[in-house]
Amino acid sequence: MKIGIDARFLTHPQAGGFKTYTENLITALASIDRENEYFLYLDRTPAAGDRIPVETNFQTRIVSGSLPMLGLPWREQVRLPRQAMRDRVDLFHAPCLTAPFFLPCPLVVTVHDMIWAFPENFTGKRSWSLKRRLMDWYNFLIPTYSIRRATRIITVSHASKKDIVDTMKLKAERIAVTHEAAGAAFKVVEEKSSLDRVRSKYGLASNYILALGSADPRKNLKTLIEAYAILPEDLQEKYQLAIVWTHSFLASETSKEIERLGLQKRVQFLLQVPNEDLVSLYNMAALFVFPSRYEGFGLPLLEAMSCGVPVVAANNSSIPEIVEDAAVLFDAHDVQEMSAAMIRVLTDDTIRIRFQNEGLLRATKFSWEKCARETLAIYEETIVPLSTSITSQARQTT
Repeated sequence: MKIGIDARFLTHPQAGGFKTYTENLITALASIDRENEYFLYLDRTPAAGDRIPVETNFQTRIVSGSLPMLGLPWREQVRLPRQAMRDRVDLFHAPCLTAPFFLPCPLVVTVHDMIWAFPENFTGKRSWSLKRRLMDWYNFLIPTYSIRRATRIITVSHASKKDIVDTMKLKAERIAVTHEAAGAAFKVVEEKSSLDRVRSKYGLASNYILALGSADPRKNLKTLIEAYAILPEDLQEKYQLAIVWTHSFLASETSKEIERLGLQKRVQFLLQVPNEDLVSLYNMAALFVFPSRYEGFGLPLLEAMSCGVPVVAANNSSIPEIVEDAAVLFDAHDVQEMSAAMIRVLTDDTIRIRFQNEGLLRATKFSWEKCARETLAIYEETIVPLSTSITSQARQTT
């Protein structure tokens, strides 16, 4: 079987999201599958550190988009299907929502969530530049068509599957769930000197609460800041709030809220944090707080639990499915409830240890190898019925 994958995020510099999924899935596929032939379609030449498989059954193709403002559509709708046709792929996997209109083979598309369909509900105000308007149009029209055209759809949680079925009015049988997992680097670190080095590097206090910020308002940092502000004074003095920004777009706006609440000396921003340091930051945290208003999966939950830090998180979308009973849950819109959840873990050693242990156990239920095996099975299920149909038609004509 020849499998084509739009692997452009393997070489993209922006960490997280689609890049994490693409990197880990392809790496796991390379480790378990020596039989099928893979064509990885990049959009730029790999740089040092990019995770490109070296296995002989994996080939890369540079398929770039070179037109101003229309680079992605030109690449995706013209150049990719041409290259897939030249490579004679039996199946094309679009792991990041958008896909070519016309392909010479069955399409498998991964839909991580339905945020793209209702951005106004999650992402706040949008830029009204012409380029932004065109991309918003493209990122709505193409996924809508891709989902309806796809032979099979993969998603990353049962919560997302329900959202896809309800929104797109599809049969549930067309959609398969393959859970993501924390990377192998996310684990309990015993080496104190390594942790101390990272603590010193970022100037962190001996005790802190950890959270993540991004360019997306649905991560709900404003509500978290308000919840931290109403913690008892002694807990604020004992536990600093450290926010790792994966993208600093909203950092300035969040700083204004911190100043309004008089928390400048108790909240610290950490920028440009590499993964190896993030592992240590999880390990040293007294608590990880995940207040997101919506998640297709919520990978940081597994990263934190794999590092042995107790977790408190919002009780919406996929989050309860991922953590089950291994975290304290709260209403993402309720400041008092969020603050109470933090207090519960920070002030009760029995509860803290319980959720540390349950989090570690829960995280072991997920792996990228399992995700890759399930994905490979979907590829095979997609191709076999097609082959059977062709064989049947051939027999009928003889």
